[in-house]
Amino acid sequence: MKALNAIFHSFPIKLLVVHIKHNQFLLLYWFFLFSTVAGGFGKNLGIPYLFLDPIYLDSVGFWGFFIMGLSLAGFSMAFNITSYILDGFRFPFLGTLPRPFTHFCLNNSILPLSFMTFYVVKIIQFQRDYGLYSTGEIANSLLGLFTGFVIMLVLLFSYFTLTNRDIRAVMRKKARKQIKAGISQKRNAFRQLQRLRRGNVRCDYYVSIRLGFFSTKRFEKYYDRVAILGIFKQNQRNAIIAESFLIVTVFGLGLFQESRAFQIPAAASSVLLLTVIIMATGALSYWLRSWVVTAAIGLLIIFNLLFSEFNWGYRYPAYGIDYTVGKTPYNLDEIHEISGKDDIEASKAYWLDMLNNWKAKTGQEKPKMHLIAVSGGGQRSALWTTNVLQHIDSVKQGQLMNETFLITGASGGLIGAAFYRELFWLGNDPRNSIHRHEIGNQILNPLIFKLLINDIFLKVKSFEYAGQRYKVERGHTFEQNLAKNLNGALDRPLADYRSPEYRGEIPALLVSPLITNDGRKLYISPHPVSFLNYRDEENTIVQGVDFRSLLREHQPDSLRFLTALRMSATFPYVVPTITLPTEPPIQIADAGISDNYGIVDGLIFLNVFKEWIMENTSEVVFITIRDSSKEDELTAPEPQNVMERFFSPIQSVYKSWDKVQTIKNDQWYELTKEIFGDHLKRVEFQYTYQTLNRASLSWRLTEFEKQNIVESIHLPENQWALQKLK
Repeated sequence: MKALNAIFHSFPIKLLVVHIKHNQFLLLYWFFLFSTVAGGFGKNLGIPYLFLDPIYLDSVGFWGFFIMGLSLAGFSMAFNITSYILDGFRFPFLGTLPRPFTHFCLNNSILPLSFMTFYVVKIIQFQRDYGLYSTGEIANSLLGLFTGFVIMLVLLFSYFTLTNRDIRAVMRKKARKQIKAGISQKRNAFRQLQRLRRGNVRCDYYVSIRLGFFSTKRFEKYYDRVAILGIFKQNQRNAIIAESFLIVTVFGLGLFQESRAFQIPAAASSVLLLTVIIMATGALSYWLRSWVVTAAIGLLIIFNLLFSEFNWGYRYPAYGIDYTVGKTPYNLDEIHEISGKDDIEASKAYWLDMLNNWKAKTGQEKPKMHLIAVSGGGQRSALWTTNVLQHIDSVKQGQLMNETFLITGASGGLIGAAFYRELFWLGNDPRNSIHRHEIGNQILNPLIFKLLINDIFLKVKSFEYAGQRYKVERGHTFEQNLAKNLNGALDRPLADYRSPEYRGEIPALLVSPLITNDGRKLYISPHPVSFLNYRDEENTIVQGVDFRSLLREHQPDSLRFLTALRMSATFPYVVPTITLPTEPPIQIADAGISDNYGIVDGLIFLNVFKEWIMENTSEVVFITIRDSSKEDELTAPEPQNVMERFFSPIQSVYKSWDKVQTIKNDQWYELTKEIFGDHLKRVEFQYTYQTLNRASLSWRLTEFEKQNIVESIHLPENQWALQKLK
């Protein structure tokens, strides 16, 4: 019993109790890290893999884990520094020890060491279970992690060792100042001593830096509290300097963010943000004490008013669009004006010319027409779409793009399809396996770093495109790194595709993101597309808006095509929402919100031009490429805790939305099938997984996820679909 009491009153346990009682926010950051690495947070988005398989300079190994070690050591030291500033004074005996901050860190290492142990175990399990790395490669990764961790600790502890003074030096200095001290200084010292006494926490034992277990009474009786207070004040100053150094280092990295060497793993960027936050919240707690919650709420209210009433905040632009001219009105009158009967008929006549040009290009009296609809799903869908198109094209002996008239879709799948079309247009062999590697290269590291370091805090750099200047932010970073991965493909203005699409040299590709203001689609094409607002006299609702007609005064033809694709792939939070120069401003969201599979747009096209298609083609093959299974077995609901029950209605709607769209698309298809009969056929490809979890919805895939996606084409249902296309 006596031994248990001694353990309970030991320094490490007491520090943990103080965190729980006074500074719960410090524990929240550790809870986030533990939960993420364990797979309890963001698993469907691939967030745990960012920690367990960090990629740096296109490879996973020593240097990626080395940077993770540096960032985790910096976070651990920020945790220790903040804890020391806030709670070090509660343990006066520390001031009597040599190297008090080092002693504090050692005894406050329960959480950092527990996390590092847990992290190492999870790394080994992950890399071993998926069989992607040998034992030597795993050991090399862990060596990098420990090397980075130790180097950062050595640098920071060296600073504290050189700057901290022994208590005897403090006492000598105190003796010299006592005679000179004025009344105000004495009163200030008295108030601090009173606070020191009130905040004391009983602690009988501590772990020495020599790893011995000692009583706290062995030194304290020899020194008075003024000297101890001087030690704490001096250590706090040094800690604040160290915090400032860490913050400057983080922001300094932002100056070199365009260099690949400084595009650190996404998980390391997240840890750096946590480091900045923990130091900022610690500083607020130190200066404001019990008023910190009130001050935080007050600041939140003030910023909310500034953003709403004074229109603060940055609005992300579409590159190539001119924002300097007067804003275009966006209201029902304007929508109906650019979507009138004359506009619809003119666009139909234009596309009939395109259809005739395509038919002439095939050299056949009644060619077979392919339409391709691809689903959204980040890089998972981009890689799956590219992979499927390569296999289809092999079956079609390289004629897929010649026989395809229109490509529709959303998000990552549309990026994959656009890339494949571009390779065909440029005369490259799109079936080369190297192109799967290119579309599968991660772009998340620079994106997350830009989000956490640049976009949240400051935007200082700018660039020029199509005669306009824009701020460098994560949207630009997304496009630049995507273009770099694809060797410059797709990096051209929208108007560059007008002529080859019109002449039938390449399939037409329709980008259709969602306008969040009213739920309409924004149809982006180098051609007039008002015909997509297919409606009779009784139906007056305009279903979509022609991008070029709406922004005719803002040089719409100069829109960067990469930006158009990004507008269709507005991944929440990671890729910013674009605002267009209208009044009121309209914001653009991911096309997958309206139709994640692009099927409806393709079916509208078929219905509008059904007479020409029935007369001039031998048949229509509607190829749909999904990044999910169309029908899954129903499973019993899992037991839910209180929080899961609370959020269950929202989660249920979110989970069922994919199925709702699938059912709606099938209804549309069946109605169209009634019109076309045997002239219309459908071939579906589905990415399904057998032995692994579904590849994450992210812009960074692990190697085993890539393998799983590529190998899914060999599943029986996909092989049967390929046979149908022969």
